[in-house]
Amino acid sequence: MSSVLRRYLGRELLQYWLVFTLVLWLILVAARFSLYLGQAAAGRLPADTVLWLLAFKSVGFLVFLMPLALFLALLWLFGRLNRDYESLVLQASGVGAAQLYQAIAPPVLLVTLLVALLSAWLVPHTAQQGNQLRARAEQAVDIDALVPGRFHALHNGRWLVLAARAGPDPGVLEQVFIHIDHPGRPQVLVAQQARVEPARGTHRYLVLSQGYRYDGVPGRADYRVLRYREYALRLQAGPVQKPDKWDALPSGQLWDAAGPAAAAELHTRLSRPLTVVVLALLAVPLARFRPGASRYYPLWLGVLVFALYFNLLNVGQLWIGQGRMPAWLGLWWVHALALGLLGAITSLSRWRGSRRAAA
Repeated sequence: MSSVLRRYLGRELLQYWLVFTLVLWLILVAARFSLYLGQAAAGRLPADTVLWLLAFKSVGFLVFLMPLALFLALLWLFGRLNRDYESLVLQASGVGAAQLYQAIAPPVLLVTLLVALLSAWLVPHTAQQGNQLRARAEQAVDIDALVPGRFHALHNGRWLVLAARAGPDPGVLEQVFIHIDHPGRPQVLVAQQARVEPARGTHRYLVLSQGYRYDGVPGRADYRVLRYREYALRLQAGPVQKPDKWDALPSGQLWDAAGPAAAAELHTRLSRPLTVVVLALLAVPLARFRPGASRYYPLWLGVLVFALYFNLLNVGQLWIGQGRMPAWLGLWWVHALALGLLGAITSLSRWRGSRRAAA
């Protein structure tokens, strides 16, 4: 294959890959953005953290989208070559599967390296930053986020807060109702006003003024009603702890960690760059040399193959995490099945070619 043809196919593949990646990434970012906006409107997230959370989360989308976008770009490229009968010219010029693999090798290698870098370093780093920001945002309760006339769940759902209206001063609420779910002895507090007191050290307090506290279950002998002039509830207990999530651990720590959950995450990171190569190997026999066919023909078949492949990867990760599959086996069996499908498709294509030649 000439260098001109290699550059042509490589350039077309990179262009299609960038377009598919950008479109799919924007779709996922828009969906996640609407989710965060809804949580901010409901008072579960401060508004100033939405864009930062979106930025951290959007990096994680790329490690999944890059292999998919490259696979779709390959199928789209070969579909266009078939539609425009360029594949017929390539076949008549002696261009076979080996030459096509040689032409797409540089873009595939580039995407493989990018996915490996994202999976091993950047995605765990951004996941860790996002988890810490989310934890701080959920613990740092701001009185401005408590919208009057709406129930708000705080402290992991143990507190239910409702304010009838905003007060005359900024940061003040009036006619406040709070239900605290203590095991065996719930509490209800009502107050004429509430405000958030500035932090004392690592703690912040919601100060209630002129109200009542109801302890226990009505009808029992130990039920109590207390009247208070001022009552303080601690909102944030100590500094935020670092979230313990496997997807946020650095790869070095994950390699040294023990347990099925660590093994599942480690094998997932190792398999992500390999999926780029496996999908690229599958794309060539799925779509090449069908002159005159629609450019959409290989896409629907490719989507089915991709869905089956990635569902098997997810099932394998789940089985490793649950201890139902030995860690040494990992996800290599899924890649072996995909390569077996590649061999079956190649053998079928050669058999059909030999039959046409004999006829």
